[in-house]
Amino acid sequence: MRNKGFKKRLYTPREGESWICAKCGKPIDALPFIPSKGRPVYHRECLPPRE
Repeated sequence: MRNKGFKKRLYTPREGESWICAKCGKPIDALPFIPSKGRPVYHRECLPPRE
């Protein structure tokens, strides 16, 4: 499926909030979604392999 001219929006952490990669522990600057509380987030390179 092709991107029909739409740009994906990137979300950044709010003031005083930080997103940390669950695998490498480094901060994440932006994501294409707003993460849910209590769920892990990953850098693209750190994503677990799909089964």
